Order: sequence, then structure tokens, then C-alpha cells
Amino acid sequence: MKRTTLFWASMLIGPLILASYWRGVNAVDDPLVYWGDVPASMQSFIVPWMFVAAAGYLLMWHRFFFAWTEAEVASLHWPWASDDGRGVQRLAGLYAAFLLASLFWIDLTRLYLEGPSDVGAVTVVVVLWVAGLASVGFGVLVWPSRDRLVGARWALAGCVMLSIQCTWWDAVYWVASFGW
Repeated sequence: MKRTTLFWASMLIGPLILASYWRGVNAVDDPLVYWGDVPASMQSFIVPWMFVAAAGYLLMWHRFFFAWTEAEVASLHWPWASDDGRGVQRLAGLYAAFLLASLFWIDLTRLYLEGPSDVGAVTVVVVLWVAGLASVGFGVLVWPSRDRLVGARWALAGCVMLSIQCTWWDAVYWVASFGW
């Protein structure tokens, strides 16, 4: 897989994610229902963090697709492995998990709200954890390059910013506070 293919996939799926959020919010009478039992005081803290996470996503996205060469992205590897030139494929796997989970979570949550079930709850939780773990995976993938690639520390900072939202606020806090 070439990095340009991954770039265009992210450019296609990204707006679809935003459209799914718009559709999800407009599909219910009261969009606050998506917060479940999360207190309003926490909602007012988490919403601005979503913008921090978006900025973090753009920091890493810029490195992956604009600042680094194809060879540099291909050199990305897990901390426990050596460079085998398959960094783009690793990145593609993380992007697939992250973007597809992000694409479906709000619709799955809406379906759960319309007809609560154990299967629906588990599905929403699993999808949120997939997105959260993929966001952590970006950082784990970038970690070995932090001293080797220019701007890798910025990409790593972006991964952390994104991971706090997707893993902590979504997969842990929201899931624990939703009121299943």
C-alpha cells in the first residue's frame, strides 16, 4: 500500500465521520441523550478537549502525510521490532481501526438508545475501545522514531492529545458514566 492511498482514504472517511455525527445529532429529539449520565460539569470540560484531540490528530496526520517522506513513514515500527519497511501497512491498520470505529460509534449508540440491549451496549463499548486503542497505537508506532524523524515528538504529542480523548474520555470515562 502506498501512503497516498492511505491519505485519500483518510480524506474520504474523515468527512463521512463528521456527517455521521451531524446525522446522529439530528436523528434524536434531544442530542444531550448521547451524554447519558455524564454530569453537565464534565460535559463542559470534555467538549473543549474534543478540539484539543482534533488538533492532536492534525499534528500527527500532518507528519504522516506531509512532513515525512514515503520512506520515513515506511520506517515506522513497533518498539519491540525492527524497521522492516512496512510502516505504511501498520499505519493503514491503525487508521482503518480508528476511522471505521469513529464512523460507526454514534449510530450504534443511537441504536442502543432506541432499543437498549446487552449486545448493543457491548457493541458500543467495543467500538469505542477499538478507537481508543488505535489512538494509543499511533503513539506506540511513532515512539521509536522520536529521536530519528524530524518532528516525531510533535506527532507523538498529537497522538497523546488524541488518545486522552479517545481512550480516557470516551472508552473509559464515558462508558463508565453512561448509565447502561
